[in-house]
Amino acid sequence: MRLPLALGAVLALNLQPAAAAEDYSFEWNEARFAQVAAADAAEGKKLAKKFRCKKCHNDDGISDDPEIPSIAGQRTTYMYKQLMDFKHEVREDSDMRKVARKMSEDDMIHVSAWYASLERPEMIGGDPLLVVKVCDSCHEKDTVEEDNKIEVAPILKGQVPQYLQATMMAFKDADRSNDLFERMQSVSHKLTDDEIRALARYYGTEPLEE
Repeated sequence: MRLPLALGAVLALNLQPAAAAEDYSFEWNEARFAQVAAADAAEGKKLAKKFRCKKCHNDDGISDDPEIPSIAGQRTTYMYKQLMDFKHEVREDSDMRKVARKMSEDDMIHVSAWYASLERPEMIGGDPLLVVKVCDSCHEKDTVEEDNKIEVAPILKGQVPQYLQATMMAFKDADRSNDLFERMQSVSHKLTDDEIRALARYYGTEPLEE
């Protein structure tokens, strides 16, 4: 899929001031896709060390903290766009904002490419819910990728289940709103809390505590 993205963020009340989002506009275009395609993972490895990414994400990009996502094997496009959102305060996280502010766009792309090159953790899986097919229409790597020109939905497989559950709840509760065309907000509103938990368990890397 090759859809342009015009981001006019609709922010939750507990997020950043509206002016910060109004001054920021991110759009996927041929030039940006070309930048991502030319990313240098080896340079990204050096930059990840410079910006001390392993402090939270570990050397292998696999999180051991339920509040921090695993970024190994994640889409370069997705991570780059999230870093831009952190830098411009469309996503709220003080630690990520501090790091992103120090990065150029090329830095973000190279670092994203480095973590994208690492091995993604295995998901638990099991019996899929009926809604998994809907989720995979945007999030399944092999389903949506074409010449690295893809939408910026993240790969869900192999994610920290607690983080995935909290993220889906944040979209449902309108505490996060930087999704492509507000699709996650729309989908999450239709899910029950039990369905969200089941999805996090299905895509996650470890069982969720009852």
